[in-house]
Amino acid sequence: MTRPTGYSVAAYGDMITCAPRMPAYDAALCAAITPGCTVLDIGAGTGIFSLLACKYGAGHVYAIEPDAAIELARQAARDNGCADRISFVKDLSTAFTPERKADVMVSDIRGVMPLFEHHIATVTDARARLLAPGAIQIPRADTIRAAVVESAETARRYLEPWIENPYELDLTSGHRYVVGSWRKVNLKPEALLTEPEVFAVLDYRTVTEPNQRATLRWRAARPGTAHGLILWFDAELADGIGFSNAPGQPELIYGQAFFPLQTPLALAEGDLIEADIAATLSDRQYIWTWNTRITPVGAEAAVASFRQSSFQANLFTPDRLAPRAASYRPPHRDVHAIDCFILKRFDGKTDLQTVASALRAAFPQNFPTHKAALDHVSALSARYAATQGERV
Repeated sequence: MTRPTGYSVAAYGDMITCAPRMPAYDAALCAAITPGCTVLDIGAGTGIFSLLACKYGAGHVYAIEPDAAIELARQAARDNGCADRISFVKDLSTAFTPERKADVMVSDIRGVMPLFEHHIATVTDARARLLAPGAIQIPRADTIRAAVVESAETARRYLEPWIENPYELDLTSGHRYVVGSWRKVNLKPEALLTEPEVFAVLDYRTVTEPNQRATLRWRAARPGTAHGLILWFDAELADGIGFSNAPGQPELIYGQAFFPLQTPLALAEGDLIEADIAATLSDRQYIWTWNTRITPVGAEAAVASFRQSSFQANLFTPDRLAPRAASYRPPHRDVHAIDCFILKRFDGKTDLQTVASALRAAFPQNFPTHKAALDHVSALSARYAATQGERV
C-alpha cells in the first residue's frame, strides 16, 4: 500500500541525489538482482529503482505508484530502453496482484521515521501475497534509536511566541499545543546529552505490528539543558549495506524527529532520564506519546515529570468532534443528496457530461449552469479516483 504523495518533481530529484541513501540502494539492488528475476518496486515514484533493476538484469519489474509521478517513470523507462520490462501500476500495492510473484522487493515508503502511515501494513501485505518464497527485501530492517538532546535553537520554536514575545502579551494558552508537536531537525553530535538507546527494531522480513512502544533510560553524559528527545533510524538494506540519519552522519532527506520537553531542564552529569515512548497508528497517522521523568543523580524520586502527546497538538472543538460520535445523527443536507445522486451514476458506463446533465435537471436550484454541475461532478470523480484502492 502506498498513497499519493503530492511530491514535486524537484522533491523526487532530491531523493535521487540524496547520498549515501541512493548509493546504498544502488549497491543493494546490484547485489540482489539476478538475471531474469522479477522485481517489485513499491512506491516507485519516478522509477529510479525500477530502472536500476533493469540495468542490473531483472527480467521484469512491477513499478507500483499511485502518484502522478508514475507518468514520468514511464517516460524514463522509454528513454532508457527498458519499457518492455516494466509494468507500471498506478494504484496501491494492496489492490494489486501480479502475474508472477517477485524475487526481490524494493521500497522506501518511510517519512522522517519508518513508522509512517501504512508502511508496516504495506510491507506485511506484500510479504504475504506478492513475494516468492525466499525473496530478498530491500530494506531488510530499520533500527530506531533515541537520545536526549540540548538544542536551544530548536527549543526556541516552542517558546516563541508562546512563552516569550516582544509584544508584552500573554500567549501561554498556545504553549500546551505546540509542545505536543514534533518536528524534523538535523542536529549535530554535540547536541547529544546521552548515548542513544534503541526504541524499536523493524525487521521487514517478519514485522506485522504497526504500533511500537518502549521505556528508555539514559544517564546524562555531561552537564547541559535537556530540551527534548530526538529519534532517528539506521537502515540495513543488505549485508554490509546501509545508511543512518544519526547526528554526525551526512544529512539525508529524512532528517531526525525532535520531541520537545514541556519545559527545558538543567541536567548534571549522571542524572537519570526515563521516557515511555509510544507510536500508535490511528486513521493513517501515527500518534506519538512521550512521557518523561528526570531524577537527579543520587536521588530516589523524580524532580520533574511530563506527559506529552502529538494528539494534544490538535485544536478540537465540540462541533468538530461530534460528527465522529457513534450516537451522532447527521442532519439532512442538499450536499449529501447531491453526492449520492452522482455516485449512483458512477457505473463505469456513463460519462461525466451525462451525469452533469442529469444532476442539473435534478437540482436546478443548486446548479444554474451546466458548467457548475460538470465542475462538481468532475471534482467528485477526481476525489474518488485519487483514493482508488485505499482501505477505508
